[in-house]
Amino acid sequence: MSELEGLFIRLYFDHHIKLQLAEELRLAGYDVLTTQEAGLETATDAAQLVFASQQNRAILTYNIRDFAPLHEQWMTEGRMHAGIIVSQQLGSRQYGLLRQRILRLLNEVTAEQIQNNLLHLEQFRED
Repeated sequence: MSELEGLFIRLYFDHHIKLQLAEELRLAGYDVLTTQEAGLETATDAAQLVFASQQNRAILTYNIRDFAPLHEQWMTEGRMHAGIIVSQQLGSRQYGLLRQRILRLLNEVTAEQIQNNLLHLEQFRED
């Protein structure tokens, strides 16, 4: 992995994350892929994590119920992933909060730091 590849988090959005956020982040220069674009909308959560890992992308999802146990399983098995970011599902009126928090994460955490970690997006809220 080059030094630059270790700096910038490449994202993979679960199918419940608004496509608008992917588009806005791309305009800001971030590397984002969605499940829709990957043709994996109906894939299992385990398959989503495998794909994200193969692509060296951290997955953003609202599905903590399934992804937290997947993270624990992978760590127990010694498997590597590029990171899991979980968020509470915010209503459409709170879209700005989601965007604000993911941008803060992207500006504070490197790809190397998020590797094999599960982060809660709420920890990146403005104080």
